[in-house]
Amino acid sequence: MTTVAATPQPDQQPELWNDHVAVYEAVFEPLTLAFARHALDRLSLRPGVRLLDLAAGSGGAALAAADDGAEVLAVDASARMVARLRARAREAGVDAHVRGEVMDGTALALADGDFDAAVSVLGVILFPDAVAGMREMARILKPGGRAAVVTWTAPERYELIARLLGAIAAVRGPQPPPASLPAQLRFRDEAEFRALFGAADLRVDAVLRVEEQLRAPSARWLASHMSFAPGMAALMRSLGGDHEHVMAKFVESIELDQGTDEIALGAVAFVGVATKPV
Repeated sequence: MTTVAATPQPDQQPELWNDHVAVYEAVFEPLTLAFARHALDRLSLRPGVRLLDLAAGSGGAALAAADDGAEVLAVDASARMVARLRARAREAGVDAHVRGEVMDGTALALADGDFDAAVSVLGVILFPDAVAGMREMARILKPGGRAAVVTWTAPERYELIARLLGAIAAVRGPQPPPASLPAQLRFRDEAEFRALFGAADLRVDAVLRVEEQLRAPSARWLASHMSFAPGMAALMRSLGGDHEHVMAKFVESIELDQGTDEIALGAVAFVGVATKPV
């Protein structure tokens, strides 16, 4: 299983996320939070449980876990993501239960066996060295502690990208396949995903396939907020002078079957749940 990238892709570079905090929270966090809810439910959180949220982003899952009663340490390598997470915790009045820290997820400054549970929603699977991140997650768990990880699967069912690629092809003609697989898709096959847990000596309890929807006020709104992550921003820049024409085709495609008001685009993910052996 190869998990170390020779050259990190844009979404694997924490400093690049600093420029996407607000738009990510507005556009994409609602979808990731829907997947997070599946993961948190499988951890059976209760008041007093110590939870690590690894690669926590702007804090949606951490705040949801606090609502379940957990005591949450949310870590991310993007300083601005962590700053936003802390601000949201204060605004929600749960800053006594949600602590945000800037940390390298592959070298956590945390003691062994200090947490009851851990979660990572489309986070650790992005690390250039995902195995190192998983091993750190396992290390900080108590024996018998549980981890839940979300990863993408069924990329053909990821409607946002399918529609966007269709729009690009409509303007530029058929495109060659990408030179390298997006880092997000390295664990799209269940066997590879299970092997990731195995590399960290975690016992897989279940791998669930869940479907959710990315919702937006309209196709036009989504088209104008497409640079919600470093990789998406890079893709938008690559369109150059075709950008306006591609986004017009993107909007046209969605409005043709969903109209001009609120839209919903499907996506599929795996939720893997595992236990640290006693």
